[in-house]
Amino acid sequence: MTESNTTQRLNIEAVKRIAETVRTTLGPLGMDKMMVDGGGNVIVTNDGATILREVDTAHPAAKMVVEVSKMQESNAYDGTTSTVVLASQLLANSENLFAKGLHPNVVNKGYSVARNMAIECLEGMDDAGGDLLAIAKTAITGKSLEACEDKVAELCVETIEAVGDAREVKTLAAPGGALSDSYLFRGVVLNKDFIGGGDEFNNWASDDGVEVLLLNGGLTEGKEANNVSVQVTDANSYSQVQSMSRDKLLASAKAVVSSGANVVVCRDGVHDTAIAYLRKQGISLVQRVPESTMRRLSNEVGAPIHMFPDATSTTGKVFIKRETYNDVSYLFMHSQEKEATLILFGATQSTLDEIQRGFDDALGVVSLIKNGDSMRFGGGSTYLAIAMHLRANATAIGGRAQMAIEAFADALEVIPATIAENAGYDALDTILAMRHTVPEFYGPDVHEGGIVLMHGVYEPTSLIRSAISGATEVTSAILRIDDVIGRRGAE
Repeated sequence: MTESNTTQRLNIEAVKRIAETVRTTLGPLGMDKMMVDGGGNVIVTNDGATILREVDTAHPAAKMVVEVSKMQESNAYDGTTSTVVLASQLLANSENLFAKGLHPNVVNKGYSVARNMAIECLEGMDDAGGDLLAIAKTAITGKSLEACEDKVAELCVETIEAVGDAREVKTLAAPGGALSDSYLFRGVVLNKDFIGGGDEFNNWASDDGVEVLLLNGGLTEGKEANNVSVQVTDANSYSQVQSMSRDKLLASAKAVVSSGANVVVCRDGVHDTAIAYLRKQGISLVQRVPESTMRRLSNEVGAPIHMFPDATSTTGKVFIKRETYNDVSYLFMHSQEKEATLILFGATQSTLDEIQRGFDDALGVVSLIKNGDSMRFGGGSTYLAIAMHLRANATAIGGRAQMAIEAFADALEVIPATIAENAGYDALDTILAMRHTVPEFYGPDVHEGGIVLMHGVYEPTSLIRSAISGATEVTSAILRIDDVIGRRGAE
C-alpha cells in the first residue's frame, strides 16, 4: 500500500467515524445524543448541526466535514445530518473504486459529472405541491417539538408570514413553562426593566397606551466632560464646573418633559441627575438598549430615534406590559404590529435549548418555501429517484467514469436506507421496495415497515441541492489529498 493510499484511507476512516456519530439521529425515529464537556455541562439533542458543532474532533478531514455541515445549516437551515452521511457514503464507495483500479482523480471526475446530473434531475422534478404547514411538520418530526406538532407548525407559519425571513426572527426563550404556551407577540420585547422599578409607570399607565421617546443619548455627561482636564484653584470654581454639567443635563431633561413623553427608551446610559428629575415628573426610563432593538422599536411605534432631546423631539404611541420570567423582567411593547417576537417556553433550560434548535430548523425551511423555493417529497424518496436516474443514464458516459457515477447513485440511497434502519426495519428490503415503485413519491414507512406514499412529507428543493453539492465537494476535496504534512506554527 502506497503512502498516498494510506493517507486517503485514514482520512476516509476519520469521516466515517464522525458520520457514525450523527447517523443514528436521521429520520423521524432518530435517536438523541448526550454531549458532556469537561465541566459536566450537558447537551441532549438530535440536531446534527449542534452535534457536529460541539463534537470534540482533532482530525483535519473530520473538521472539513464539520465545516460543510455548517455551510449546509447556513444555506438551508436543515439537512446537516443528510449531508454528512452522504459524504461519508461517497467516500466509503470510493474505496471500492480504488480497489478496482480507479485513480482518485477519475473518481472525482465521475462524482462531478454525477453531481451535475443529479442537480439537473432534481430541478426537472415537479413541485410536490405541499403547503407551509406540511413543510413545518416535516422539519419538526423526530424532534422534541413533535409533542405539540400542530401548534408548533402553525406558530412557525404565523411567524414567517409576519416577519418574512427566518434570519429576522427574534426569540425570547423562558424556562419554567410548557411548550404549548408558546406564542407570537406582535411587537418588541426588551430584556430590560424601568430604572428604579418604574413605580411611576404603575401609577399612571393606561389602557390607551403611552407616549414613548426614543433617544440615542443626551441624558448623560458628554464625552468632553470625561476627556477634558479643567484646572480649578478653589472649591468655588469646582462647583461652577459641576453646575455647568448639571445645567446641560437638566436642559435635556426639560426637553424630554416638553415632548410629552411618558416613557423614555435610551440607547445610552442615563445620568443620575436626569433620572431624579424625570422620575419626579412621572416619566419612566429604560437605558442601555441595543441599537438593533432601538431600530425595531422605532419601526413598531412609527417614531424616529433622536440623537438628543430638544424642542422638536417627537414621540410615538405604545402599549407596554411588564412580565417576569424566571426572576428576569421584560418589557413587552407593541403599537402598529410591524415587528414580531417569538415567545418560547420549556420546562427546563436544557429542553428549552432543544426547543429553540427545533424551531430554528422549522422556521428556516418554512422561510425558504415562503420566499419562493419549491418542494420535493421527503423521506429520502427524492434521493432514491435521483439515484435511479443516474443509473439509467450512466451508460451514456461510459468508461471508468460510469463506475463512479453508479457508486454515486448507490451513495444517494443511504438516506432512505438510514431512515428505515433507524426506525428498526431492514434497510435493503426498503430500498428494493422503493426501486419497484415510483421512487419520487414513495419512502420508508417508519411505523409499519415497508414503504408508503410521502404525501405530507416534504423538503425544500434548495435543501436537497445544497446537501448533494456540499457532500460532493467535501468528498472531492478529501480524495485529492495524498499526504498530510505538518506545518510550522506561527512565530
